[in-house]
Amino acid sequence: MMLSAKPCRARGFTLTELLVSLTIIGVASAIGMPMMTQFVEDAAVSTQADVLLDTLNYTRSEAVKRNTRVTMCRSSTGTSCSIDGTGDWRGGWIVFVDDTPLPGKTGVVDAGETVLRAQSAFSGRGQLLSTGNVQDYVSYASNGQSRFDGTLAHVGAFYLCGKDAKTTRRKIALTAGTGWVGAEIIGIAPSCTA
Repeated sequence: MMLSAKPCRARGFTLTELLVSLTIIGVASAIGMPMMTQFVEDAAVSTQADVLLDTLNYTRSEAVKRNTRVTMCRSSTGTSCSIDGTGDWRGGWIVFVDDTPLPGKTGVVDAGETVLRAQSAFSGRGQLLSTGNVQDYVSYASNGQSRFDGTLAHVGAFYLCGKDAKTTRRKIALTAGTGWVGAEIIGIAPSCTA
């Protein structure tokens, strides 16, 4: 019995198949990468809003639990407050027991006051700005209401924005008289606080 030799076929891709595949990958990448970048930036803004909202709720709950004033203030050092009225919270913040009696000052870490939590600066080029009277600090009284020294309530909003104007923004607002904070997704705008 005679065996016949089968022709040997080469395995692999032809040059045409390879070029078509690379073209499809290139077109898909050109369309998909901007959308992926936008998705990543939206996720970063959302995460930063969650961290800020968590810290505000923590500050309020600690004030009620400890039955004393607890304050969250802007801080780039992690030990002292930055009181300059710029409203830029991107550099970080601290939460501390703000219970020093007069002549101690609300919204400033006085001698003997305990820092409970510190948040370092956010990475990236996004913005975290505040409006109203929460530009430097938010202080909660022992009843859970956001208050300055006397009866004036903290009323204002935090705006979190990405580096791109097309990024969906987040707004965290303090409600007057209750200390309640609420977060909402707001549309794109040319300005972060618009």
